[in-house]
Amino acid sequence: MKIKNNLVTMKIGKKQYDFNNLILDEYLKRFVKAQLDSDKLNYAPIAKKLDYCLLKFDEPFTNLQGNTELHNQDFNVCIMDFEKNSIQTISENQITVQYNYGKGKTTSVFDYSKKELVELSKYNNRKITAIGFNSHWVNDTNSSWKVPVCAVLDTSNYNIYLQENQELSVTRKDIITTDALFYSNDVNKVPGPAHLAPCGISQIIEQPNIYNDKGSGWVSFNNPGYGILYSIGFSSYIDYIDQELIVGQDIQIEENGTELSISEIKNYLSKDSSFVPSSEIYPSDDLYPIKQNYKYIILKYKVWQIVNSGTYDNIISTPTDTGYYYHQAIPINKFGKSNLKIKYERS
Repeated sequence: MKIKNNLVTMKIGKKQYDFNNLILDEYLKRFVKAQLDSDKLNYAPIAKKLDYCLLKFDEPFTNLQGNTELHNQDFNVCIMDFEKNSIQTISENQITVQYNYGKGKTTSVFDYSKKELVELSKYNNRKITAIGFNSHWVNDTNSSWKVPVCAVLDTSNYNIYLQENQELSVTRKDIITTDALFYSNDVNKVPGPAHLAPCGISQIIEQPNIYNDKGSGWVSFNNPGYGILYSIGFSSYIDYIDQELIVGQDIQIEENGTELSISEIKNYLSKDSSFVPSSEIYPSDDLYPIKQNYKYIILKYKVWQIVNSGTYDNIISTPTDTGYYYHQAIPINKFGKSNLKIKYERS
């Protein structure tokens, strides 16, 4: 899998600045972790949707690299759009997602030093030295879980200042690609690799509103679906698994930062029995069918979704298997034991 930041556009009044930002290792690690645990769907430290834009003023960061770890509080403010404005398209091999910040009617700004919502105009005439992107706005200094920043853009070499009566907006566009072959048991419900889609896929299990006892209020739900790795197997076809190993039961997967490692999987020999009704029937003693290697390693993903129940005052959210699944097929040409590494890279 590769992720590319196609464009970051900042507009201040009539001025427009176009950049490409640095995808940090933290974001790649999120893609690795998020596909392994159905009990923590969309949990902030593994969420991949970049809903929040961060601004740093005056002092620049130094020596920014892919393995740099930044936190929200390393920036001055966070732009919070409570009407999430993102557009995602998903196909078999590519996901494109565009985020818009500062354009909503409910946009607010959180100041990390004051720990309160403020007006962005308070920062007029201050130089913007960096822009960050994350899945959550939280100050994680004293939090039980950490949410490091996923991407950063160094603007310290540009004279970009907030100005009076000049509106600020930021747009980012990411493109995520995979070389694996795709198969889904329902392409209308699951059109592409959901584990790579920052916004997930459209809700599959419809959920009714939950009303309060007085009937004057309610909560509605639109929870997306997510892909969780279920098994690994071999096949000569992308829509079928011949030999299947269940993750955590028959086979173990190790997280190694920005990659998944699977040790000693075996490409067992297969036999096309449709041509040989009996192992004792051959044309002659020295002419008989031979077994062939499988053509693909198949990674099977089940599609999960949060389903809500309970009462208005006590909503219970349960990760639920939707019954839909998809395959990621990787061509192989090696027989015997293999060590498989699935890398997640910035492009």
